[in-house]
This record gives sequence, C-alpha cells and structure tokens, in this order.
Amino acid sequence: MRTVVDVRNAVIHAPGGRPLFDGLNIRLGRERIALVGHNGVGKSTLLHVLAGEVEPHDGRVTVHATRHMVHQMLVAPSRSLSHGELRMRALVEAKASNAELLLLDEPTEDLDEASVSWLRAWLRDYLGCAVVCTHDRRLLRDFRHFFIATTGGCRYFEGTLDSLEAGLEHERQEAQSRYVRDLNRLVAKEQHIEHVERRRARKKRYGRCSEIDRATPRSTLNQKRDHAQVNHGRIAKIRAARLDGVRQWAKCTRQLLHTRLPLELPMPTLRADDGSDIIVLQSVSAHAGQRLLLESFDLRVGRQRIAIVGPNGAGKTTLLAIMLGHRNPTLGSAFRDSSRIGSIAQGGANWLLDDSLAALLKLGAGPEGDGDVAKLLLAHKFPLALAGRPMHSLSPGERTRAALICLFRRSPTPELLVLDEPTHGLDLVGQSAMTNALAAWPGGLIVTSHDREFLEAIKVDRVIRLER
Repeated sequence: MRTVVDVRNAVIHAPGGRPLFDGLNIRLGRERIALVGHNGVGKSTLLHVLAGEVEPHDGRVTVHATRHMVHQMLVAPSRSLSHGELRMRALVEAKASNAELLLLDEPTEDLDEASVSWLRAWLRDYLGCAVVCTHDRRLLRDFRHFFIATTGGCRYFEGTLDSLEAGLEHERQEAQSRYVRDLNRLVAKEQHIEHVERRRARKKRYGRCSEIDRATPRSTLNQKRDHAQVNHGRIAKIRAARLDGVRQWAKCTRQLLHTRLPLELPMPTLRADDGSDIIVLQSVSAHAGQRLLLESFDLRVGRQRIAIVGPNGAGKTTLLAIMLGHRNPTLGSAFRDSSRIGSIAQGGANWLLDDSLAALLKLGAGPEGDGDVAKLLLAHKFPLALAGRPMHSLSPGERTRAALICLFRRSPTPELLVLDEPTHGLDLVGQSAMTNALAAWPGGLIVTSHDREFLEAIKVDRVIRLER
C-alpha cells in the first residue's frame, strides 16, 4: 500500500513551547484514523503539523498526497451564518477538494443531526487517508483504528468504541492514582524543607550566643532578633498552612482511591414539587437580523425534562437566552423565577471564574472539608488535578462539568437546569460522567443538543423541535 503520511522521530511542541510529542513515528496509507485524547494533549497541534501549517521542533514529517484540513475554529465571513452552517460549508468544501489526505478537527461540533449523518456517510465512502480528531460517539462508532494522544505521547489502538472506552476508563483511574502519588511526594518534600528550616533556626540561635560573646550591644541584638522572628514567623505560618492543606488533601484522596466499592453519585434533595411554573413564555417572537426565529411561541415549564432540538440556525440558543432573561423577545413576554434556575452556557461561558472548583465546593462543605470535596469529585469522575485550577483556565468541556457539580451543591438547590450543548468539548470519559449525572438529576431540565443518544440517556420526556 502506498504511504501517504510518514512521520519519523518527530518532536512537536505547543505554540507556547510546551513539549507535546517526543520521538513520534507514524506511517499511514489509506486508513481512516480517529484521534482521541483529553483536551490540551496536542491533538489539534498534531493535525496542524500533518497539514504542513506548523513545523515540528525536530524530526521529519513527509506527506505524499494532496491534503485539506478543516479547523475547529472557523472564521465566519458573514454574521448571518450560524456556527453549524459555517462548519457544514467548510466540510462541503473539503469534500469538493478531492484531497487524498483529509484532516478534520472536531468536525461534528455545532452540526445538527442531518449534517452529522451526511458527514458519516461521506467518511464511510471516502477512499483516501483521513485523520479525524473527535469525541463524538456517533462518529467514533464508525472507526476501528484510533490514535490515543496523552501527555506521555501517542499510541495506536485497534478495536471498537466500547473496548476503547474501557481502556480510557482504566487510564483515568491510573491518572488519579498518579496525581495522589505526586501529592504525597510534595508533602514529603515540604516536610524535608520544614526540617531544614528547623536546623537553620538552631544555627541562628548558636550565632546569637556567639554575638553575645563578642559583646555586641544588646539593643542591636534585640533589633536583629525581633526582625528575624517576624519574618520567620510569617514564613513558617504560611508554609505550615500550605503543608497542612496539601497533607489533608493527599490523605483523603489516597483513602478514597483505595476504596474497593464504587462511590455512589450524590444527588441533591429538592423540596416537594408544588407544580408551579418556573419559566413562562407568552406569545414570544424573536428575530435574527431580518430572519424570523420564533413566532407566537408559548411555553410553561416547571420540573419537566425538555429537549430543544432543531437544525443549525433554528434559534435554539436564542430561545434559551429569552428564557433566562439574557435577551428580550421582539414581541410577547417572558417570566422566570431565577432563584429556582441554574444555567450553564455552551462551553461553560458563564462560569469563567477566578475561583477553583475545589474552593467553590469547600464554601458549602461540611466539617469533613477536603474529604467531602474529594469524594464528590471522584464520584463525578472529575480529574483531581484540575480541581485546584481557576475555572477560567479549564477547557470548555471540563468547565461545563465543574459548573454542573457546583449547581448540584448550590444552596438552595436549583429546581430547573438550563444547559446549552452540555457535551460540547467533552472527551469520552467526561461525556459518560455528564450523562450519568444528568440521568440521576431529580429536578427539571431544559437541554439543547444534536445528540439523540445523549437525550435518550438522560431521559427527557418532552421534545420541542424548532425549524428554520
């Protein structure tokens, strides 16, 4: 079989210089490969290298074919196009190019169900070499060859999506264990530093005795002593607090990871449903420019589980914005009881906070503190290593998961969750955790999604379909 892609001992760095792949070797003919992995491990950068848009730091990348890449981030030439319409146009151009090497970065992002079906049919019939970076389960079911990108490199996997997910779940558990081991090493290092500081303090006391022997004026000695005590006392207090916090976190996470029984996903308890409306829309109409999106739309929502579906550009996000009061309708009225609603915009865009998930959870934690937080994170399969980072620094998918955990712990607990494409940007493990959490959620739901399998799994009982 003719070689289309030949990568030899490639060293690839992120745009900021962070090492991603070292000694990478890939040889492809006319295979269809799905590229999977957590956010930030370098999947998009690898596609850019294969497309010839980025040079490897070292090694050689040779492509013996015409190539075409569809990027994850697309620039709209016109505001009249929705994100899904823009992506569909880019995919149609890719098909028309007849390129022998096809590079697609999250091609189903923002696509409606009909567009995803068209893409799957095209890729099944495609005769060239295709490398597709995706977390979409609908698309991944059509693949049998996978590249799994991790912080340690990239490896090949052959099999079904189910066997791939089992392997990724095992890797997730290993990653959690590595994180805890690193914490324990940090505790040991801090304890060593503390021991060294005590030795230094003893030496300084010996030095003070030497100064007395040299008849240094007492006022000078007292001034030096007071200054040293203030500085060392402040530093010691900061170090002790940090060490104690890390030690407690490491202890409780280690204990939980050693638990044999699966942790039960904790769910909030809601007050009795009195049947009252939480959102009411009356004769609502809305426009996007000159285009009519909604006309005389009526809706009453309590604790129902509602899915809002429809093609790209039909007005799903606009409808959510009107429900939440972020946009006024062109005509009609919209009422909501905001105290009973929790919302997450697509990619967690309304949760770009400086606080970390761990800090937000500790605000409402009980006397167990770190133990409660760690148990909650592990039950939700949320990466422990990400819990201490500011929410704004998380990937869109992980930020959405973190926001959902916060809403589950909010007091008073929201009775209705409004979620815009909650699986957007999530890897396979994250999608599974999100699905399980929403399926167990006892309150109401309003969810927009193009993924029918996801909507069935979270048990929606009503579907509102919008048409262009």
